[in-house]
Amino acid sequence: MVEDLFIGIDGGGTKSKVRVEDSAGNLIGQGVGGPSNIRLSVTASWQSILKALEDALNISQISLQDKHKYRFHAGMGLAGCEVKDAYAEFLHHPHPFTSLQVTTDAHVACIGAHKSRDGAIIIVGTGVVGYQIEAGVGVKVGGWGFPHDDMGGGAWLGLEATRLTFQWLDHRSEKSPLVDDVFNFFNRDLQYFTTWANRANSSEFARLAPLVINHSQQDEQAAVRLMKKAAHAVDRVGVALLKTQQNTKVPLPCSLFGGVAPFIEPWLSADLHRHLVPREADANVGAILMIRQWVAKNGNV
Repeated sequence: MVEDLFIGIDGGGTKSKVRVEDSAGNLIGQGVGGPSNIRLSVTASWQSILKALEDALNISQISLQDKHKYRFHAGMGLAGCEVKDAYAEFLHHPHPFTSLQVTTDAHVACIGAHKSRDGAIIIVGTGVVGYQIEAGVGVKVGGWGFPHDDMGGGAWLGLEATRLTFQWLDHRSEKSPLVDDVFNFFNRDLQYFTTWANRANSSEFARLAPLVINHSQQDEQAAVRLMKKAAHAVDRVGVALLKTQQNTKVPLPCSLFGGVAPFIEPWLSADLHRHLVPREADANVGAILMIRQWVAKNGNV
C-alpha cells in the first residue's frame, strides 16, 4: 500500500519552514532551511527547501527515494512568485513530488491564518506584503520587491540603518548608539562595509534589522524613529486592504506573520489593532491545506 504524505512549505527571504503530515493529519516531521526567495535564486531556493524537507522526513526515517512506499504531495508558498520568469523556472526544475502546487507566501499564510475562511494577513518579515481572501478572490498589497518596495520589513530596516551609518561616517548626521553598532558589525572597516552595502541583497540587509529592534527596545531615538516609520508603512498596507473589502465598516479579521511583526505590532495604529486576530495556523499549514484540496479535486496527478 502506497501512503500519501502532504508537505507544506513556507519560503521567505530569510528561512524556509517545512511541515509534513500523513493523510490523517498526523505530524510526521518539521524542518527549517535557508531562504527561498525565488526572485533571488531558483537553485538556492530548491536547495533550501529540499534540505529542510529531508530534515523533516529524517525524524520519521523516511527518504524522498521511498517512492514505492509514499506519494509526496507538496504545497509551497514562496517569496518572489510575482516574477513570472523565476516562477516558471522554479516549476520546471526537477523535483521528487507526485503533486506540486506553488503560490505566494502571502497566499498560504492567509489560508493558514483563517483556515480557508475569508480574512486578511500582513507579513512583516524580510519584506512586507498584505493579502486577503474574500469570497474566493485574493487581493495583494505591496510585496513588489526590495529595494523599490517592502517598506517596513527587515531588509528595509537594515537598509535605513546602513544609510544612517554612512551619513554619520561622512559627518552628515550625528552619531548614535545604533550607527555605532552597525559599524561594529563590520569590524569598523569602512572598505568592507562599503563593498558589502553595494552588493547586499534583501536577505543580507535584513541581518541588520535585529540591531534596530534591539536599540528601539532601549528607547534609542534613531532606532525608534525607524520603527515608527516601519509601522506607518505597515499601517498603509492595512488601509489599502480595507479599501478593497466588500464591507469596509466591518473589516475582515487580519493576522500578522513574519519575524519582524511582533516588534512592529506595538507601534501600529489603533485602527489596524482593532481588527487584528491571532492566526489559527502557520503558513506551512496553509500550504498543506492548499495541496490537500488540490489532490482531493484532481487525484494523484
